[in-house]
Formats: sequence, structure tokens, C-alpha cells
Amino acid sequence: MAYVEKINISNFKSHFSFQSEILSSSVVVCGNNGIGKTNLLESLSFFSNSKGMRGDKLDNFFYHKGDIKTKYLNVESWLKQKDYSTNISYELICEENSINKNFFIDKKKISNQDICELVNFIWLSPHMDRIMYEGNTIKKNFIDKIISNLDKDFKKSISNFKKLSEERIALLINNGDSKWLSIIEQKMAIVFFNILKKRRENIFLLNEISEKLLNSFKKFKIDIINNLEETLKSRDACLEKMIAIMHNNRTLDQSIKRNSFSPSIDQVSFYDCDKQLNSDMCSTGEQKSILLSVILAFAWMYKNKDVPFILLFDEISSHIDEHNIEKFFDEVVKFETQAWYTGTNKNIFQAIENKAFFIDLA
Repeated sequence: MAYVEKINISNFKSHFSFQSEILSSSVVVCGNNGIGKTNLLESLSFFSNSKGMRGDKLDNFFYHKGDIKTKYLNVESWLKQKDYSTNISYELICEENSINKNFFIDKKKISNQDICELVNFIWLSPHMDRIMYEGNTIKKNFIDKIISNLDKDFKKSISNFKKLSEERIALLINNGDSKWLSIIEQKMAIVFFNILKKRRENIFLLNEISEKLLNSFKKFKIDIINNLEETLKSRDACLEKMIAIMHNNRTLDQSIKRNSFSPSIDQVSFYDCDKQLNSDMCSTGEQKSILLSVILAFAWMYKNKDVPFILLFDEISSHIDEHNIEKFFDEVVKFETQAWYTGTNKNIFQAIENKAFFIDLA
């Protein structure tokens, strides 16, 4: 259970100044297109991902109007959890050619990860629709992000593999010691194997949630496969094969100056269980429904692990039709946490109008 009780924004994108107390677990931000609805949700998403929900450059977060562009922004939120409240905030400071970002809990400077230990923000936005149709890499990265948010060891493994890969390429380019190169490749194989196993374990959980808990929504299945699939059943056999492949690829990798064999070998596919179709073959509406279901399954993973989170749904009507909107609101209530929505039309929120807190931006 987590709730934003109050928010105070200064110089964030289109919001020169915004303050509001939040009086409900359901928050609806209404207004015309371009008025700053998404920016309001994005100011919260920054607590979980310092690129925001749209992956913007830091320089673009500062408020500007005409030729005037601010060099300082601040977002402050009062977070309610169970029987206590916490002040969380961040600031961006533009100095010369660099931008510094600082995070705080109760005015004490901390890391972004410390805030994630208190609360996570899970979001769905129209910007994310491309996950369903832009190919394997973006699908795999999306799954990795889901896993990383819940499993810090997995996130560390991704980072470690990158560092080891860079070290291996440096050794290859500089004709480094072959014994040390073999040691690096052995370390890479262990991390590589752990990444592949963790992906499969978490995809199994997402598929299980889809099957058992998303009865009102489009059921999905996520498939993941690579040419090592059979070998993955035996850790020792898989490590041996991975090490052999990296050894055989040394000449190639030296010439192209990158590792040609990495966890990116995984191929990830999303399926519509009702139509038994790969999402690539589905309509735009069906793809959006699959994505919505994946986000809800992701939220169930948080809830089942008792990890506090808040939901941010930007332009939810672009992902769900009028027929299913009430079912959707009923599903969100089960999470027992706060949910923020944006929309241009208040009518789509009729099912929760007596419960929700409305913010009208003009």
C-alpha cells in the first residue's frame, strides 16, 4: 500500500508551479491535449527511472517558455505507507555543460535506489505501444526492465556482463594475455547463464499470473527461446558450450570490436491466447490489450512480493475500450494501492467518479 498525499512541483517541463493535496487512492488528471497531464505523471515516474516514463533527455525536463529556460527544477512528494508518511524529493541543477540530479528522503540526500526501496512507480503510456511491434530487442529490454525492478541481483548481472564484455574486447584488441582472457570468458559464461535462467523464471511467473488472475482481460503468453535452450537444462554443459563459443568467436569479436555472443541471443515473443496469434500478427487494439495485461501482471508480481508500488496510467482510454473500463477499474482496486489516470474526457471515469480525486488542468 502506497499513496501520494501531496505533491509540489517547480519548473518541471510545462509546469512552472503546481501544488496539490491528493485526497483519494484514485487520481484522475483531466484536461485538453498539451496541457501537461502526462508531464504530471512523468514527474512521479522520475522517482523510479531518472529518464522519466518517456525516456527523455535530462535537458528536456526543465521548464521553458519562449527564450526563457530554467536551470533548476524540484519535485517533492509526501508518501503515505501504512501508518507513516515520508517526504521524497529530487532536484535537477543545470550548471555549465552538466546536469546534476539529487534525490532526498526527508531532506536527507540519498540515491535513487533508496527511494525505490520505499516505493516503485509502474506506468503504462501510449509511448510504450511500440513494445508490441518494434522487434525483439525492445521486447527483451522491456522484460529485462520488469525483472530488474524486482530482482536487484538480475540488474547487477546485466551490469556485470556489460563490464566483463568491455574488458574482454579490450583484451582482444590489445592482444592481451590469453589466460586472463579465458578467466574473463569463464566469468562471463556464469553471468550469461544466470541472466538466461532468471528471464525464464520470471516469464513463467508472468504467464502464470495471466492464466490465473487476469480473468477479465486478454490473456497473454510470453515465449522465450534461443539455440541453447536444450543445453540450459544442464548448467555445467551450458557453461562449457558458452565458453567454447566465446573462444571460437575471438577473431570475429576482435575485428568487429564487440561481443557477438551475449544474452541478446534470446528471442522474445508475445502471444494473444484467445486468438492464438503472435502479437506481431494482431491488430493495434489487440496489441494494446496485450500490453495492458502484461502491465497488470507486472503489478501482481509486485503485490505478491509485498513490494510497495503506485500505478500511473497515461491516456488509459487508448489501451482499453468502454466495454472493459469498469472491469479494469475493479482489477486495479485489488492491488490496494494508489492509481493515477489521465484523460481528456471525464466520462470514461464515471465508474469511479464518486471515489476518485479529480485534478483539472486548464
